[in-house]
Order: sequence, then C-alpha cells, then structure tokens
Amino acid sequence: MRSGKSHGVYPAWFASWVDAKQRAAVIRWWEPLLIPGLLQTADYARAVFEAWRAIDGGADTDEQVAARLARQVIFDRPSPPSFWALIDEAVLHRSVGDPKIMHDQLLHLADMSERPRVTIEVVPADAGVHVGLLGAFAIAGFEDDTPGIVYMESPDQGETTKHPATVAKIALTYDTLRTEALGGRASRDLIRKVAEERWS
Repeated sequence: MRSGKSHGVYPAWFASWVDAKQRAAVIRWWEPLLIPGLLQTADYARAVFEAWRAIDGGADTDEQVAARLARQVIFDRPSPPSFWALIDEAVLHRSVGDPKIMHDQLLHLADMSERPRVTIEVVPADAGVHVGLLGAFAIAGFEDDTPGIVYMESPDQGETTKHPATVAKIALTYDTLRTEALGGRASRDLIRKVAEERWS
C-alpha cells in the first residue's frame, strides 16, 4: 500500500493508518497487486517507489524506503500484533525489480510466514474471479472497544474509515476471500516453489 512521506510528515490520510497499525492487536490485509508493505524487503520497496516516481513528483525514494522499513518493527515488539495477509497468486509472479529482488522477496515472505503471529495465505490463480479483485484493503482491530479501522487503496491516495457498515462489509469480504485461499503451509510451499522455479 502506498505512502508518500516518512516519520511524522505523512499525508493526513495516511498518518491515521500508520497510527492504527501501531496500536492494532490484529491486522488483516488483502493485496491483489503487490507484496504487503509490512512484508516488503528494502529492494522490493525501492523498486515499487521508483515505479511510482512518475506520478509522485520525484519524492525521496530513500526516505520512503526507510519509512516503510521502520513500520515493520511492529513485528519485533514484545507483543506484536497478529498479522493475517492474503495475497493473490499473481503477486508472486509479477516482476518488481529484477529476478534476484523477486527471489529474495519471496524467500523473505516465506520466512515471515513461519513467525508465530504471522499468517500468510495465497489465493491461487485457479480461484478465478473473486471479490478481492475490487482492490487492496487492510483492517486494524483493537483489544479494547475501539472500533476497527479500514484502509482502502485507490490510484490517488488511500482512505481510512471507522464507519461500522463499511468495516463490517470489508471484514466480510476478507472472510470470503479466505475461503478461496490455500492454507498457511501450502501457501508457504507455493511461495518457495515460485521463488525457485520462476525467479532463480
């Protein structure tokens, strides 16, 4: 998912999502196009940001990459959030950067899936048309009674909302997508297979 600035100078629409991720007990993420930002390697993130420079007005790529990697420290906290990522299989085959970047990225993805509080599941290509093709989104859930927050992608900028009906609809979309996904172990095996057979 996109972000423009780093460390305290995010656009307002993105800063609220960064804050939500930091406070969340559970993060559920769907990506039909790219590896989720919290799971990207530095080289993969750099290739993504370089591709976006044509419309981002020449934003500082080093700053963007550093900001993305800084947000990944949530996985190293004493009590990290539960992180559930659903990824369309096409993401594993989409060339971002060169083959080495893709190979390293997919191995990193597989390694992350072995962490106790990280689950990565792949929606296989043979699932065909499904509700996730409408776009990327993520849901942050909290331990207290704070309403969940949804982040949705668009070509211009992301949008966050706490609107209960929207959160409920996106949560249902996520649960529906999960019924199409491979399990965690089968997904990890597929990720490693694609890394070795396509990107080595």
